[in-house]
Amino acid sequence: MTNMASPPSTKLVSLNDLTVVAGNEELLQANGLDSLDALFVPEPGEALDKPGLESWRERFRLTLEGVGAGRTAYLKRFRDPPPAARREVRRAANGARSVAGLEWSWMHRLAADGIPCVRPIAWGEQLEGSRERRSAVISAAVPGRSLERWTGEWSSVDRPRIRSLLPVAASLVASLHRHGYVHRDLYLSHVFYEPTASLDESLCLIDLQRVKRPVWFTERWLVKDLAALNYSTPASLVSRTDRLRWLKLYLGGKTIDARAKRLAWRVVGKTLQIARHDRRRLARVAKRGGAGR
Repeated sequence: MTNMASPPSTKLVSLNDLTVVAGNEELLQANGLDSLDALFVPEPGEALDKPGLESWRERFRLTLEGVGAGRTAYLKRFRDPPPAARREVRRAANGARSVAGLEWSWMHRLAADGIPCVRPIAWGEQLEGSRERRSAVISAAVPGRSLERWTGEWSSVDRPRIRSLLPVAASLVASLHRHGYVHRDLYLSHVFYEPTASLDESLCLIDLQRVKRPVWFTERWLVKDLAALNYSTPASLVSRTDRLRWLKLYLGGKTIDARAKRLAWRVVGKTLQIARHDRRRLARVAKRGGAGR
């Protein structure tokens, strides 16, 4: 089993107009993915559409064959992103000039800080002046499945396993926040669990597109991350007591003091806000679906 916690190679090489993590050149060439044009051919793999995905962004699952065993990878590509997306790139202030470059940069930065996360393979961009025309990034598939899928299958008999994961998840999120990052989309769907890995290396973050290193209102962003995680965790599997135990671990194993209680209440309030927003969103989707019938 690959060690999910170990960072990827930091050596980068050029492959035509792509930047590639060293060691992946032959794999990309064998699969005809050795240029930005090649990454933008129609249907390069299995399309991964989802409700609400804007037309300017696309996602594909790739099966890479030809060099050793077949590997699964994921391609995200972007065409003429709107002004709001371009502003997000600029505000990140991490050196990226494109939407794909943003996630590429976060993958490397988080890995360098020892935070288990999705691994980059290749990236490319096309700019006109400072404006992005298109960009794409390929990342390696993460072992295991999302905690969202696991919790959809688990029941009360799996509570010992779930409780064993609480310290690991608390350590992962605490490390992310301690290094100054916030995920901004920290739902169970973006935390992967590999049961055959050692417990300390069994969790991994994916989907780093919206990562941020806030300078102002830092606690507000931390609360948002914690509330997203809290909201997406089924009440049938994780009790209030377990959630408080998790928060205590996240804060470093200290007692639940006045500050911790204030944080807990803020997380509860934000969780309720997320729930209301989600209900409104689902109602809008259902209404649009009904209008089309």
